[in-house]
Amino acid sequence: MRFGKLLREKTIKDWRFYSVDYKSLKQTLKAEDNDTVPEGGVTEFNKLIDASLDKITKFYMEKEHWAENYIDVLEAHLHKLRESASAPPSPSSVTEAGSTEDDTDSVSTASSADGECIEPFYEEEKTSTGEYSFVLDSPISSNNKKGRSMNQSDFIKEQYRRVGRSTHFHHYIYAKKSLCTFERELVLLVEFFRLNSTAFSKIFKKFDKRTGSCTREQQLVRMRETHPFLDGSVFSNMMKQVKEMLEEVNTLKPSLPSGWEDRKVYTIGCFDLFHRGHQNVLMSLREFGYFIVAGIHDDESYFKLKNKYTIDNLETRMKNVKPFVDQLFVIPHTDPLLYVKSMVSEQDIEQGSCCYARGDDMLKFPGREWIESVMPVHFLPRTESCSSSLLRTMYHAEDESVRAKAAFAKTTSDGKPVDDDGNVLK
Repeated sequence: MRFGKLLREKTIKDWRFYSVDYKSLKQTLKAEDNDTVPEGGVTEFNKLIDASLDKITKFYMEKEHWAENYIDVLEAHLHKLRESASAPPSPSSVTEAGSTEDDTDSVSTASSADGECIEPFYEEEKTSTGEYSFVLDSPISSNNKKGRSMNQSDFIKEQYRRVGRSTHFHHYIYAKKSLCTFERELVLLVEFFRLNSTAFSKIFKKFDKRTGSCTREQQLVRMRETHPFLDGSVFSNMMKQVKEMLEEVNTLKPSLPSGWEDRKVYTIGCFDLFHRGHQNVLMSLREFGYFIVAGIHDDESYFKLKNKYTIDNLETRMKNVKPFVDQLFVIPHTDPLLYVKSMVSEQDIEQGSCCYARGDDMLKFPGREWIESVMPVHFLPRTESCSSSLLRTMYHAEDESVRAKAAFAKTTSDGKPVDDDGNVLK
């Protein structure tokens, strides 16, 4: 495979803008005479080298600053997990309405058929490491203690909801997903810089061959001095720290109810301009069950929802999502509720063998009220500095100057590029 094609295929589309302009550099070296390059060609070649170095340097500075700050965020997630893993559950934190002030971090109660609040059935048990975990009573023991009856299915469903809303589980999911996402990001960054370092080496070799000079080694020595980050060592060192943090997170995983890993996990999205943020969320859904079912809006409903056309048509979007899920269904409407109801079986609802999970960029998603009434709902942290809106602006904006601005622009919490005044670039 030609290196130019390899460079493009190995570079994720989000970062192609920042990569060495290998194709243009090769074209500049082409001349009417196969053995020499006109002086103007040399000048243009050097300009392109400088432009590529300028882009990749800006990209590195931005990513290094972000990564160093994000390590602090990860440490905070891990600190919260340590605290919640070592603290005993607190029944007093549950209100009469069945939730704490922050419902995301609460341990919920169940309700009987007549609406009476059922208190949570758990005891404190200290593990061999000195930490506390939930020990949910069996339906029989809960009958003896409370004088109430709860059938097996209701009891299992209540366990799933309670653990899913516990502070310990919430902190575990956020720490685990954030660390796994960051680790994958570091791997991609190391590969990106090393690949571009190889690109410079190869293009200098071609330059020497065309001009008859011997400057390659000198150029590479100078580049290693002025741009040492091209070896990816900064991000490689961060990976070691992240691996240690991940190992600790895995030891602090809460005990999960029987059957948790056998559930179906539902999610919905548009998945246009499929990127690593989509991949990270879909891969994280395996924390909640074994069988992933994703709903995907068709092109017409996408347009009505967002007032813009998709870049990738439905067929392309389905092909992009399918490797990460077990089943796909199409939603030909702006309101997905009817189609979700049609996909979820009454048996799964009755047995409690299903749940819904998605990124936390839209907490009030369409259909949440019904979905939450029949199954637990879980949220995951989104991948930062990554969104379909950013990719659309960088690679598909009609104005070239807008594309360039978006490439190095600040982004909103949901990944949209903004100018210095905070206005979204369009």
